[in-house]
Amino acid sequence: MPDSTQPARVSVADLPEALARTAEDRDWTALEAWCDQHILAVEGELAARLLFVLSQVPDEELRARPRLMISWISAYHAANQSDVSELRPYLRHYTELGTRLAATMDIAGETSVATLVTVGTAAMIGLRMQGACAEAEELGQRLTARAAQLSPLPGVDVVPRTGWLPMQRGLTRSLMDDFPAAVELYRHAYEHATVEPITAATALNATANLAMIFADLGHGAIARQWLDRMRGFASPSQRIRFLLTVGGTIAEGWDALDRYDEASLANCLEITGDGTKQLEVWPFIAALVFAHGLYLGDRVTSLAHLGMLRLSHAPALVKQGTAVRVMRRAHVELLIATGQATRALRLIKEADPQASWLTLPAARLRLLNGEYEAVRAITSRISWHETISRRDARQLLLLRTIAALRMGDEEEAHRAVQLVSHVRTPDEVLSLASLSPADRDDLFRLARIPLTDEAAQRLARTRPVFPERVQLVELSNREQVVLTELGAGLTIAEVARKLVVSVNTVRTQVKSVYRKLEASSREDALMRAHELGVL
Repeated sequence: MPDSTQPARVSVADLPEALARTAEDRDWTALEAWCDQHILAVEGELAARLLFVLSQVPDEELRARPRLMISWISAYHAANQSDVSELRPYLRHYTELGTRLAATMDIAGETSVATLVTVGTAAMIGLRMQGACAEAEELGQRLTARAAQLSPLPGVDVVPRTGWLPMQRGLTRSLMDDFPAAVELYRHAYEHATVEPITAATALNATANLAMIFADLGHGAIARQWLDRMRGFASPSQRIRFLLTVGGTIAEGWDALDRYDEASLANCLEITGDGTKQLEVWPFIAALVFAHGLYLGDRVTSLAHLGMLRLSHAPALVKQGTAVRVMRRAHVELLIATGQATRALRLIKEADPQASWLTLPAARLRLLNGEYEAVRAITSRISWHETISRRDARQLLLLRTIAALRMGDEEEAHRAVQLVSHVRTPDEVLSLASLSPADRDDLFRLARIPLTDEAAQRLARTRPVFPERVQLVELSNREQVVLTELGAGLTIAEVARKLVVSVNTVRTQVKSVYRKLEASSREDALMRAHELGVL
């Protein structure tokens, strides 16, 4: 016996005729089911037809069917907005409606899984767009729990776009910088989606975002596997393909950067944009944009772009999760590349000391400052856990090798360089390009580094990324406090009283500050401190 709760499957070519029949019958329940299945396939003339049909729905019916109200928003923008990459108007209407509907929805008492998913995910997206990712995930958990209660019950409607809810929760976790949870949710979404038209969108989106996560972490081979799976799914419509696959484009961009394929990377960035568009995965786009600026572009322009990004997105979103990691990491690396080492060090110290994503720039600063033992100590803490970027691990091992060579410890250098082979492939260029030409020469004299002919040619064309040497100015905590108080205009005696120490103690600390800043007066010291970023 066929399952009477399952709506009949309709091919994309038959959608206009099926919609016409539904409109003629004025069967609003059937129209609701039609929208559940096919709203993502609606574009062009079909979107205009659907909008016309929805305008025939009586107001009381429309108010009683929140999924139709949300479909009306989608159909309107599909019919009137050709540039899907410019989402501000659509997202504003969609999320505002979803938020209002969710505010009146009793999740614990809701009996429609389709309504839970459709209305609930719209509200989740609205929360994420405001930067309230923790609240979005809490809502997602409540929706998931209620859907799990309803799903086994007879007579309950089918779930539109199976896997869409875990897909949206995976995106929330991605923005929260919780990659293990995000990967689990994306995989769950992928496993529950099929190649049927109503679920291909979920599978396409999940595989693209899995490729994006693994590419961001430097797991190139795994990212390419998910990209291959992504290419096996057709998009419900060309209009939304960009949205569903932008994660895959980001992954392709990282693959191109790892190989130093400038042309392919430029093509990817032309598609994704520069991170200022209202795309939820903008932090992942920004990470690729800044990496391009660091290794292949204009570092000063990239530093200026940091400010543009901060103004382009909700302040709360810029200050949390993945966005914080991306912005802070980019700022630190670009400062190092432009010779502003002390400013970079200050940013590192202001961050969470357990932030593994700052380990690489911290080790690089110490190497460039000639602190080879410090490099050894930092790199000895490298973890092979999946949340540690393999891209960082490659460079950290190379820095460890160079530090050991500088210390005359060839045995340690050999051990470190042997480990590199476990985390890089012969076509990878980026890790070697991050070294100075002199350091690369020393590395090649030490050991054979496998390179394809194409990789060797690309490496030969690279330009230096970081200075060969930097000079760090590091003040102790008390010296920093004393300098800050001097900058506020206090005399040495006033500083001593405020800190409850002797005048001689403050004088000693001031002399130490002057020596480190190579200054001979208060004015000199303050000017140097501001120049270097100490204050």
